[in-house]
Amino acid sequence: MSQQATSAGSRWSVRLTAPALLVIGILIALAGGSETRPPLEGLPLLVLFWVMAINVIAWIPAYFRQTERFYDLIGSVSFISSAFLVGLWTQPGIAGWIMLTCVIIWSARMAWFLVGRIHKQGKDGRFDEFKVDPVRFLNAWTMQAMWAFLCLLPVLVRLDHSPEAGFSAVFWAGLTVWLIGFGVEVVADEQKKRFRAIHPDGSQFITSGLWSISRHPNYVGEITLWFGVMLMAAPVVSGWQWIILISPLFVYVLLRFISGVPLLERRSDEKWGGQPDYEAYKQGTPILFPGPWGRG
Repeated sequence: MSQQATSAGSRWSVRLTAPALLVIGILIALAGGSETRPPLEGLPLLVLFWVMAINVIAWIPAYFRQTERFYDLIGSVSFISSAFLVGLWTQPGIAGWIMLTCVIIWSARMAWFLVGRIHKQGKDGRFDEFKVDPVRFLNAWTMQAMWAFLCLLPVLVRLDHSPEAGFSAVFWAGLTVWLIGFGVEVVADEQKKRFRAIHPDGSQFITSGLWSISRHPNYVGEITLWFGVMLMAAPVVSGWQWIILISPLFVYVLLRFISGVPLLERRSDEKWGGQPDYEAYKQGTPILFPGPWGRG
């Protein structure tokens, strides 16, 4: 294949990312909304269009102002507004309100942490190569909408069932997993925040606390907590609604291979690559989950 053909194919793949994400989201929403009780058949579709609209509308001023400063804020707004929307539209019951509360607590905490960080830093270097291209920048916003929708999908499926349904050992195990994941994420973020306060010039990398057993423990926490949300919904799902399994899998793939680990690892390599202590840390510490399977 010629270089010109490869380049053309790459351009088309970039242009089709946002429409492809929307189509995939619609198919998943239809699967998640199957076998549901009236009038909630369209709940997943409603939330998908809601979060897509929020993010696409926010992309317009963000591109013209060439800023990513409110990207994370819009992500949290997507979660919190959707949680309140479905909470008011449905009869969640105790199990449903527990799940919605988990989403709201996590979203509010992330908004406080990430918005505070971007306000202090002034920019997010992950977007430097994306925001100058309107299509690639739009892809980032639609990916964020897809992230919000898929994370919320288990909650939406749970709310499609009667308010009294869903309490079981699996539900409580899921809540426990969520609490563990949330705790890991909060502790990891706080440890790194304090480390940066001690080393504001960014000349050193953190290897203490949870960061001594994982290079990205905050992502470990996030993946874990969304797995917990999926477990909380599992007791009531059937048929095509098992599409909720894609929720924690998507979070893992997104963080491990797309927007999280690769970008941060590349920036770390640019800063400290070749330094013996950094190379030793990288060699001896798993990327995500502790254990021999996490090396790399």
